[in-house]
Amino acid sequence: MLREVDIVDAHHHFVNLPDLAYPWIDDRPPALTALLSNYYDAARRYVPHDYRTQVGGIPVTASVACEFGAADGVAEALWVQQCADRVGVPNAFIAAVQLESDGLADVLARYRDLPVVQAVRQPLYWADDPVKRLGARGDYLSDLAWLRGFEKVADAGLVWDLLVYDEQLPDTHELIAAFPDTTFVLEAVGWPVDLTDDGFSRWEERLGAVSRFPNVVVKFQGIALIFGTSPDAIGRWIRTALGIFGAGRCMFASHYPIDHLLWDGETMVSTVQAALDDLPSAEQALFFGDTARRVYRLPAR
Repeated sequence: MLREVDIVDAHHHFVNLPDLAYPWIDDRPPALTALLSNYYDAARRYVPHDYRTQVGGIPVTASVACEFGAADGVAEALWVQQCADRVGVPNAFIAAVQLESDGLADVLARYRDLPVVQAVRQPLYWADDPVKRLGARGDYLSDLAWLRGFEKVADAGLVWDLLVYDEQLPDTHELIAAFPDTTFVLEAVGWPVDLTDDGFSRWEERLGAVSRFPNVVVKFQGIALIFGTSPDAIGRWIRTALGIFGAGRCMFASHYPIDHLLWDGETMVSTVQAALDDLPSAEQALFFGDTARRVYRLPAR
Protein backbone atom coordinates (compact mmCIF):
# COMPACT_ATOMS: atom_id res chain seq x y z
CA MET A 1 0.00 0.00 0.00
CA LEU A 2 1.27 3.46 -0.90
CA ARG A 3 2.16 5.80 1.93
CA GLU A 4 1.62 9.52 1.51
CA VAL A 5 4.70 11.19 0.06
CA ASP A 6 5.51 14.07 -2.27
CA ILE A 7 7.18 12.53 -5.31
CA VAL A 8 9.47 14.31 -7.73
CA ASP A 9 10.25 11.93 -10.56
CA ALA A 10 13.89 12.80 -11.23
CA HIS A 11 14.23 10.90 -14.50
CA HIS A 12 11.84 9.96 -17.29
CA HIS A 13 11.85 10.24 -21.07
CA PHE A 14 9.65 11.42 -23.93
CA VAL A 15 9.61 10.18 -27.51
CA ASN A 16 8.43 12.75 -30.05
CA LEU A 17 7.81 10.49 -33.03
CA PRO A 18 7.45 11.17 -35.91
CA ASP A 19 8.57 14.77 -35.48
CA LEU A 20 12.07 13.89 -34.26
CA ALA A 21 14.43 11.18 -35.44
CA TYR A 22 15.90 8.71 -32.94
CA PRO A 23 18.88 6.75 -34.29
CA TRP A 24 18.57 4.12 -31.55
CA ILE A 25 15.07 3.33 -32.82
CA ASP A 26 16.15 3.18 -36.44
CA ASP A 27 19.41 1.27 -35.87
CA ARG A 28 18.25 -1.01 -33.01
CA PRO A 29 21.65 -1.56 -31.34
CA PRO A 30 21.87 -5.00 -29.67
CA ALA A 31 22.93 -3.43 -26.36
CA LEU A 32 19.36 -2.30 -25.73
CA THR A 33 17.67 -5.65 -26.31
CA ALA A 34 20.41 -7.24 -24.22
CA LEU A 35 19.22 -5.04 -21.38
CA LEU A 36 15.57 -5.91 -21.91
CA SER A 37 14.22 -8.22 -24.58
CA ASN A 38 11.14 -6.06 -25.20
CA TYR A 39 12.96 -2.71 -24.90
CA TYR A 40 11.63 -1.61 -28.27
CA ASP A 41 8.05 -1.82 -27.05
CA ALA A 42 8.86 1.69 -25.79
CA ALA A 43 9.95 2.86 -29.25
CA ARG A 44 6.73 4.73 -29.93
CA ARG A 45 5.36 8.23 -29.43
CA TYR A 46 5.39 9.05 -25.73
CA VAL A 47 4.41 12.60 -24.74
CA PRO A 48 3.35 14.34 -21.50
CA HIS A 49 -0.20 12.99 -21.73
CA ASP A 50 1.10 9.41 -21.91
CA TYR A 51 3.47 9.99 -19.01
CA ARG A 52 0.73 11.51 -16.87
CA THR A 53 -1.47 8.50 -17.58
CA GLN A 54 1.23 6.07 -16.49
CA VAL A 55 1.99 7.87 -13.22
CA GLY A 56 -1.62 8.81 -12.53
CA GLY A 57 -1.89 6.43 -9.58
CA ILE A 58 1.05 7.88 -7.65
CA PRO A 59 1.52 11.38 -6.18
CA VAL A 60 4.00 12.86 -8.66
CA THR A 61 4.05 16.61 -8.10
CA ALA A 62 6.98 17.46 -10.38
CA SER A 63 9.20 15.71 -12.88
CA VAL A 64 12.54 15.91 -14.65
CA ALA A 65 12.60 14.70 -18.24
CA CYS A 66 15.80 13.48 -19.85
CA GLU A 67 17.01 13.46 -23.43
CA PHE A 68 16.39 10.18 -25.18
CA GLY A 69 18.90 9.94 -27.99
CA ALA A 70 17.23 12.21 -30.52
CA ALA A 71 19.36 12.97 -33.57
CA ASP A 72 18.97 16.71 -32.93
CA GLY A 73 19.38 17.45 -29.23
CA VAL A 74 18.55 21.14 -29.58
CA ALA A 75 15.31 20.37 -31.43
CA GLU A 76 14.42 17.91 -28.67
CA ALA A 77 15.06 20.54 -25.99
CA LEU A 78 13.01 23.15 -27.86
CA TRP A 79 10.08 20.73 -28.04
CA VAL A 80 10.38 19.87 -24.34
CA GLN A 81 10.32 23.59 -23.51
CA GLN A 82 7.09 23.88 -25.50
CA CYS A 83 5.63 20.98 -23.49
CA ALA A 84 6.63 22.65 -20.23
CA ASP A 85 5.08 25.94 -21.33
CA ARG A 86 1.83 24.43 -22.59
CA VAL A 87 1.05 21.66 -20.10
CA GLY A 88 3.47 22.15 -17.21
CA VAL A 89 5.33 18.88 -17.78
CA PRO A 90 8.23 18.48 -17.27
CA ASN A 91 9.55 20.93 -14.69
CA ALA A 92 13.18 20.50 -15.75
CA PHE A 93 15.06 18.84 -18.58
CA ILE A 94 18.41 17.06 -18.93
CA ALA A 95 19.54 17.93 -22.46
CA ALA A 96 21.99 16.14 -24.75
CA VAL A 97 25.53 17.35 -25.43
CA GLN A 98 28.60 16.10 -27.27
CA LEU A 99 31.44 17.70 -25.35
CA GLU A 100 34.04 17.00 -28.05
CA SER A 101 31.92 18.72 -30.71
CA ASP A 102 33.10 21.95 -32.33
CA GLY A 103 29.54 23.23 -32.06
CA LEU A 104 29.26 22.77 -28.28
CA ALA A 105 29.38 26.49 -27.45
CA ASP A 106 26.48 27.19 -29.81
CA VAL A 107 24.46 24.31 -28.34
CA LEU A 108 25.00 25.55 -24.80
CA ALA A 109 24.02 29.06 -25.87
CA ARG A 110 20.74 27.68 -27.21
CA TYR A 111 20.15 25.83 -23.97
CA ARG A 112 20.71 28.99 -21.93
CA ASP A 113 17.63 30.44 -23.64
CA LEU A 114 15.48 27.51 -22.46
CA PRO A 115 14.49 27.79 -18.78
CA VAL A 116 13.55 24.12 -18.63
CA VAL A 117 17.15 23.00 -19.30
CA GLN A 118 18.87 22.58 -15.94
CA ALA A 119 21.28 19.77 -16.74
CA VAL A 120 23.08 18.03 -19.59
CA ARG A 121 24.50 14.58 -20.20
CA GLN A 122 26.46 12.41 -22.62
CA PRO A 123 26.55 8.61 -22.37
CA LEU A 124 29.94 7.33 -21.18
CA TYR A 125 28.95 3.71 -20.49
CA TRP A 126 31.79 1.48 -21.67
CA ALA A 127 32.84 -2.08 -20.90
CA ASP A 128 35.01 -4.85 -22.25
CA ASP A 129 31.87 -6.62 -23.40
CA PRO A 130 30.81 -4.89 -26.66
CA VAL A 131 27.13 -5.47 -25.94
CA LYS A 132 27.41 -3.24 -22.86
CA ARG A 133 28.90 -0.28 -24.73
CA LEU A 134 26.20 2.37 -24.66
CA GLY A 135 28.65 5.24 -25.19
CA ALA A 136 30.40 6.04 -28.45
CA ARG A 137 33.94 5.76 -27.08
CA GLY A 138 35.74 4.53 -24.00
CA ASP A 139 38.32 7.30 -23.64
CA TYR A 140 36.23 10.41 -23.08
CA LEU A 141 37.38 10.97 -19.50
CA SER A 142 41.00 11.31 -20.66
CA ASP A 143 40.35 13.12 -23.95
CA LEU A 144 41.58 16.74 -23.86
CA ALA A 145 38.97 18.03 -26.31
CA TRP A 146 36.20 16.41 -24.25
CA LEU A 147 37.58 17.87 -21.03
CA ARG A 148 37.72 21.35 -22.59
CA GLY A 149 34.06 20.86 -23.44
CA PHE A 150 33.33 20.01 -19.84
CA GLU A 151 34.81 23.34 -18.80
CA LYS A 152 32.16 25.05 -20.92
CA VAL A 153 29.40 23.07 -19.17
CA ALA A 154 30.81 24.05 -15.78
CA ASP A 155 31.04 27.71 -16.82
CA ALA A 156 27.37 27.55 -17.86
CA GLY A 157 26.42 26.46 -14.34
CA LEU A 158 24.64 23.34 -15.53
CA VAL A 159 24.22 20.11 -13.59
CA TRP A 160 26.08 17.16 -15.15
CA ASP A 161 24.27 13.81 -15.25
CA LEU A 162 27.02 11.18 -15.10
CA LEU A 163 26.43 7.96 -17.04
CA VAL A 164 29.07 5.38 -16.16
CA TYR A 165 29.17 1.79 -14.99
CA ASP A 166 30.47 1.14 -11.50
CA GLU A 167 33.76 -0.20 -12.84
CA GLN A 168 34.35 3.20 -14.48
CA LEU A 169 33.80 5.17 -11.28
CA PRO A 170 37.49 5.36 -10.25
CA ASP A 171 38.22 7.07 -13.55
CA THR A 172 35.74 9.85 -12.74
CA HIS A 173 37.40 11.01 -9.53
CA GLU A 174 39.84 13.41 -11.16
CA LEU A 175 37.06 15.08 -13.17
CA ILE A 176 34.77 15.43 -10.16
CA ALA A 177 37.56 16.85 -8.01
CA ALA A 178 38.52 19.35 -10.71
CA PHE A 179 35.02 20.88 -10.77
CA PRO A 180 33.89 21.15 -7.14
CA ASP A 181 31.22 23.76 -7.98
CA THR A 182 29.52 21.48 -10.52
CA THR A 183 26.90 19.04 -9.28
CA PHE A 184 27.39 15.52 -10.64
CA VAL A 185 24.31 13.30 -10.67
CA LEU A 186 25.41 9.68 -10.74
CA GLU A 187 22.69 7.92 -12.71
CA ALA A 188 21.28 4.43 -12.19
CA VAL A 189 22.78 3.96 -8.69
CA GLY A 190 26.22 3.77 -10.28
CA TRP A 191 25.02 0.91 -12.53
CA PRO A 192 26.72 -2.23 -11.20
CA VAL A 193 27.75 -4.51 -14.05
CA ASP A 194 28.25 -7.60 -11.87
CA LEU A 195 25.25 -8.51 -9.69
CA THR A 196 26.98 -11.36 -7.85
CA ASP A 197 28.02 -11.05 -4.20
CA ASP A 198 31.57 -10.19 -5.28
CA GLY A 199 30.18 -7.62 -7.71
CA PHE A 200 28.08 -6.10 -4.94
CA SER A 201 31.17 -5.69 -2.74
CA ARG A 202 33.13 -3.98 -5.53
CA TRP A 203 30.18 -1.69 -6.35
CA GLU A 204 29.77 -0.78 -2.67
CA GLU A 205 33.46 0.09 -2.38
CA ARG A 206 33.42 2.18 -5.57
CA LEU A 207 30.24 3.98 -4.52
CA GLY A 208 31.74 4.74 -1.13
CA ALA A 209 34.84 6.21 -2.75
CA VAL A 210 32.93 8.53 -5.06
CA SER A 211 30.57 9.59 -2.24
CA ARG A 212 33.51 11.35 -0.59
CA PHE A 213 33.10 14.12 -3.14
CA PRO A 214 30.35 16.36 -1.73
CA ASN A 215 29.29 17.54 -5.21
CA VAL A 216 28.04 14.05 -6.16
CA VAL A 217 24.45 12.90 -5.71
CA VAL A 218 22.97 9.61 -6.86
CA LYS A 219 19.80 8.92 -8.83
CA PHE A 220 17.80 5.71 -8.52
CA GLN A 221 16.44 5.39 -12.03
CA GLY A 222 16.31 2.09 -13.85
CA ILE A 223 16.31 -0.07 -10.74
CA ALA A 224 13.80 -2.50 -12.23
CA LEU A 225 15.80 -2.66 -15.44
CA ILE A 226 19.03 -3.40 -13.58
CA PHE A 227 17.94 -5.41 -10.53
CA GLY A 228 14.48 -6.76 -11.31
CA THR A 229 11.25 -5.93 -9.51
CA SER A 230 11.18 -8.12 -6.41
CA PRO A 231 11.83 -6.50 -3.01
CA ASP A 232 14.55 -9.07 -2.34
CA ALA A 233 16.27 -8.28 -5.64
CA ILE A 234 16.43 -4.52 -5.20
CA GLY A 235 16.41 -4.08 -1.44
CA ARG A 236 20.06 -4.37 -0.48
CA TRP A 237 21.24 -2.33 -3.45
CA ILE A 238 19.05 0.69 -2.78
CA ARG A 239 19.44 0.51 1.00
CA THR A 240 23.21 0.35 0.66
CA ALA A 241 23.39 3.26 -1.79
CA LEU A 242 21.16 5.37 0.43
CA GLY A 243 23.22 4.45 3.47
CA ILE A 244 26.40 5.57 1.71
CA PHE A 245 25.11 8.88 0.35
CA GLY A 246 22.32 9.77 2.78
CA ALA A 247 18.81 10.76 1.72
CA GLY A 248 19.87 14.36 1.11
CA ARG A 249 22.04 13.14 -1.78
CA CYS A 250 19.65 10.56 -3.25
CA MET A 251 16.76 10.91 -5.72
CA PHE A 252 13.86 8.68 -6.68
CA ALA A 253 13.13 8.27 -10.40
CA SER A 254 10.78 6.19 -12.55
CA HIS A 255 12.81 5.78 -15.75
CA TYR A 256 9.53 5.67 -17.65
CA PRO A 257 8.58 4.62 -20.27
CA ILE A 258 11.30 1.93 -20.14
CA ASP A 259 10.74 0.70 -16.59
CA HIS A 260 6.99 0.84 -17.10
CA LEU A 261 7.54 -2.24 -19.25
CA LEU A 262 8.47 -3.97 -15.98
CA TRP A 263 6.19 -2.50 -13.32
CA ASP A 264 3.36 -0.01 -12.89
CA GLY A 265 3.64 3.13 -10.83
CA GLU A 266 1.91 1.84 -7.71
CA THR A 267 4.08 -1.30 -7.60
CA MET A 268 7.22 0.74 -8.20
CA VAL A 269 6.61 3.19 -5.37
CA SER A 270 5.25 0.67 -2.87
CA THR A 271 8.22 -1.67 -3.51
CA VAL A 272 10.76 1.10 -2.96
CA GLN A 273 8.89 2.33 0.11
CA ALA A 274 8.91 -1.18 1.55
CA ALA A 275 12.67 -1.45 0.97
CA LEU A 276 13.16 1.84 2.84
CA ASP A 277 10.56 1.17 5.52
CA ASP A 278 12.88 2.09 8.40
CA LEU A 279 13.79 5.46 6.91
CA PRO A 280 12.44 8.38 9.00
CA SER A 281 9.70 10.44 7.33
CA ALA A 282 11.97 13.48 6.95
CA GLU A 283 14.51 11.40 5.05
CA GLN A 284 11.77 9.80 2.95
CA ALA A 285 10.74 13.32 1.97
CA LEU A 286 14.30 14.07 0.86
CA PHE A 287 14.64 10.84 -1.11
CA PHE A 288 11.30 11.00 -2.88
CA GLY A 289 11.19 14.71 -3.64
CA ASP A 290 13.19 17.39 -1.85
CA THR A 291 16.65 16.37 -3.06
CA ALA A 292 15.54 16.46 -6.70
CA ARG A 293 13.93 19.87 -6.18
CA ARG A 294 17.24 21.19 -4.87
CA VAL A 295 19.52 19.54 -7.43
CA TYR A 296 17.45 20.40 -10.51
CA ARG A 297 16.45 23.81 -9.14
CA LEU A 298 12.72 23.20 -9.03
CA PRO A 299 10.41 25.51 -7.09
CA ALA A 300 9.26 24.37 -3.67
CA ARG A 301 5.91 22.67 -3.64
